[in-house]
Amino acid sequence: MDAEVINMPSVADLVARARALVPVLAERAAATEENRSMLPETLDDLTRAGLFKVMQARRYGGYEMGLPAMAEITAEIARGSASDAWIVGLCGNQNRFVGCYPKEAQEEVFARSGDHLITCLVTGPTTTADRVEGGFRLTGKWPYVSGVDQCNWLLLSAFDGGADAGGASASLTFLVPRDEVAEVVDDWHVMGLRGTGSKTVVLEDVFVPTYRAMNVWNYDADPPPGAAVNPGAMFQGVPRIMIFTTMLAAPALGIAQAAVEAYRERLETRGSALMSGKQSENATSQIALGRATEQAAMARDVLMGAANDFQHRAEAGDTFTAEDRIGHRLRMAEVMRMCTQVVTDVFMDAGTGAMFDRNPLQRMFRDMYAIRSHVVIDPNNAAENRGRLSLGIDPKPPFV
Repeated sequence: MDAEVINMPSVADLVARARALVPVLAERAAATEENRSMLPETLDDLTRAGLFKVMQARRYGGYEMGLPAMAEITAEIARGSASDAWIVGLCGNQNRFVGCYPKEAQEEVFARSGDHLITCLVTGPTTTADRVEGGFRLTGKWPYVSGVDQCNWLLLSAFDGGADAGGASASLTFLVPRDEVAEVVDDWHVMGLRGTGSKTVVLEDVFVPTYRAMNVWNYDADPPPGAAVNPGAMFQGVPRIMIFTTMLAAPALGIAQAAVEAYRERLETRGSALMSGKQSENATSQIALGRATEQAAMARDVLMGAANDFQHRAEAGDTFTAEDRIGHRLRMAEVMRMCTQVVTDVFMDAGTGAMFDRNPLQRMFRDMYAIRSHVVIDPNNAAENRGRLSLGIDPKPPFV
């Protein structure tokens, strides 16, 4: 048997590694927020645990696991630190996405990254790339680059200056080395997910060869160039929106699970001169805890059920319809909505002391609402498109 296969960790191994880091990350959470970026020691811990390799192509040293594994690991990390989970989930998926590029691009990326690839992504085009001989010249600014302080490659989208059509589908996503970034603007001063370091990146006249540019809109069904060397299901033309929305919902699940536990512990210890006994004896709080516990469990069932269904169908080579894509996105938005409700309810019943910085519930509250603000996982927009589809009306782009 191949030595690489023998040494390959199982999903259970990786989940256990993530779970073992939860108390460590929770202890560092305040320092992570103060740093406004993942701490170097956390990056070392996550890298040693192999958590950035979960979906990465096996050909290039990854574990090539599927969406359920990445979702479960990300949710586990979020129980300790939502900011760190945000980076693990997104960059873990983006490391997978490198495997969709032509072989030449993959060879260059992994040759320059060694055994520690971390890839950032911004798909919302903000500028136009100029076509030149052999590739493109790229100049502009890209905000919200989560993990830019840790990455060694970036995936940045821009409009294709040579395309006939307009809109997002006329954009290209470029693989750019981190050392070609002209400036990282230190503008990540926010309410929640403070430790993600999602800063603005500036490029100035960077040349990107043609093989490191790809129109990702073409490969939600058809195999991308990288499928020629990576035969696994995650590299065969699977809908990006289904994977991406799952990776947005997974940290929310972990936050909700952590909030329920923090609330339970608070009920067992909290009391004051205005209470006849401990808060744990209060029926209203017992109701809140019971409801929150089961709502978090329901959210997990929805998330993992959808992730497993996606994985089984991808491995079977099924075609994903518009109804599949829109329905999956709505399920992830509903996970987000349920988890937001869980955190809001327990925070509101936890008392004034939960507002202090020393209490983790207030950080969980802020982090949850930061995720909830992401347009791709907005429950109303997702539900609108599902309703339009049910009525025979074309859904609204771009998240279809």
